Amino acid sequence: MKARMIFPTMFAAVLCAFATAQAADTNAVTSSNPTVARGNGFEIKRGELDEAMAGVNRVAASKNQVISPENQIIVERQILSQMINNRLLLAKATDADRAAGTNAAKLHMTALLENYGSVDELNKQLLIAGETPEEERSKYADQIAAQTVLLRELKISVSDDDVKKFYDSHISGFETPEMARVSHILIFTVDPVTGSTLPSDEQQVRRNRAEGLLKAARSGADFATLAKQYSEDAGSKDNGGMLLPFPRGQMAPEIDAAAFSLTNNQVSEVISTAIGYQIIKLLEKIPSKKTGYLSEAPKIKDFLMQQQTQRLAPPYLEGLRAAAGVEILDPNLKIVPAATVAPANP
Repeated sequence: MKARMIFPTMFAAVLCAFATAQAADTNAVTSSNPTVARGNGFEIKRGELDEAMAGVNRVAASKNQVISPENQIIVERQILSQMINNRLLLAKATDADRAAGTNAAKLHMTALLENYGSVDELNKQLLIAGETPEEERSKYADQIAAQTVLLRELKISVSDDDVKKFYDSHISGFETPEMARVSHILIFTVDPVTGSTLPSDEQQVRRNRAEGLLKAARSGADFATLAKQYSEDAGSKDNGGMLLPFPRGQMAPEIDAAAFSLTNNQVSEVISTAIGYQIIKLLEKIPSKKTGYLSEAPKIKDFLMQQQTQRLAPPYLEGLRAAAGVEILDPNLKIVPAATVAPANP
């Protein structure tokens, strides 16, 4: 689950990235729950910000991560900036904008339920983020409504021709190269802990062992069984020496050359590499393929919309803040320029 999963990725990135240094110097109101920011028609209390920050910290803790003390204030500033932007945008929302948010929130909750598999697990994950289902639904609806306002106000538009042009000009980015899937047996010629080279006589003993294993494999012994018994690659031996599929250029040149020259189920010669003697068996070659335009078009359109939004949103949001007389009342939360702000996710 993402930190504060109520935020759609594209929109959250834009709003978190935007911040203005033009905050007023008014002192924070002294109370148990002081106002930390305000503008025409709204105010944000310290308690709201603390609740949002607590949710981020809980999600980080669930992933065994910790937001450092020096980054806590940076994340707080980002969250506050996002809250301000949302309030300003929602003030301009029409009934249609809010209906779009409500409908999107219904789909969002259904998708979360399908993702987590049960109501109990969904509620558990929401609790980690400090949300109830109704709070999640409401906040997501507001977020989508605000996003709808922003896209309309910025007149963001991406045509089918724009999407197709991008696809055609970046065609290599939608191609998966040919891949090889192999099993291997590794006999080290270096100390696996220190990396130091073994004595030459020990290397010869190991070479002889590798040659014996090659002979056994070519005489009909099961390659996976040999790998489990004799390979010194702790990461793959229990799986019969099987490695993840790899494209050309990812492995050592000697392994690369052998893998892509073999036919299916063919066993290589003993290959000498920088770390030892290896024998590989080609399980299959996976042909290269190109992802079709129709499957990529929605993602391309979202990306192009995000590019436009990132370019146009900062000056627009700054204008909204100026018109609304936005003030940051807590000196520690004075918004810093976007270029110096780290991402809000822990």
